[in-house]
Amino acid sequence: MKNSFLILVTALLLISCASKSSFNSFYAEHKDECDFSISTPAFFANIFIPKDDVEEYKDLFRKVKHYKVMIFENKKASLDKQFDRFIKRKKYASIFKVKSNGDQVKLYFLENKNTIKEIVLKIKSDKDFVVLGLKTNILQDDFNKIMEGSDLKLTGI
Repeated sequence: MKNSFLILVTALLLISCASKSSFNSFYAEHKDECDFSISTPAFFANIFIPKDDVEEYKDLFRKVKHYKVMIFENKKASLDKQFDRFIKRKKYASIFKVKSNGDQVKLYFLENKNTIKEIVLKIKSDKDFVVLGLKTNILQDDFNKIMEGSDLKLTGI
C-alpha cells in the first residue's frame, strides 16, 4: 500500500513538472536567437507597469500569472514563418491583427475549456520582432467584458 501511494505521488509530481505552457516551448526553442529575453512572474513584473497606463485593463493584469518577452533585431523572415507555424500547430486563435506602413501587430489566445490560458502578442516591424507571452487563467466571458469595457478603438483597419 505504501509503495502504491509513493508511485502515485511520484507520477503526479512528474506529470505536473512536465506540463509546460505552449508559448514556453517557443520561448525555449528561440531564446538563444533573441537579442533580449526575460521571463518573470507577474507579481514582480506588475510592480514596474505604470498603473495609469493600464487602469482600464487592471482586471486582466490581475489574472496574468507570468510574462515572457522576446526581442529580436534585424531577423530574417524565417523567424516570422516559424512563429506562424508554431501558432497554427498549437491552435491559437487570433483576436485581431493590425497592419500599418509595413508594421504588424497580432494578438492570439490559447483557450482550454472556456478559459484563456495564454495570450500572445506579436509586434513586427522592418527592424524588430517582439513577442510577448502572458500566462493567464481567465474565463473567456470575463475577457470579453474587459475588452468591451475598454476604450480600445481600432482605427485605420
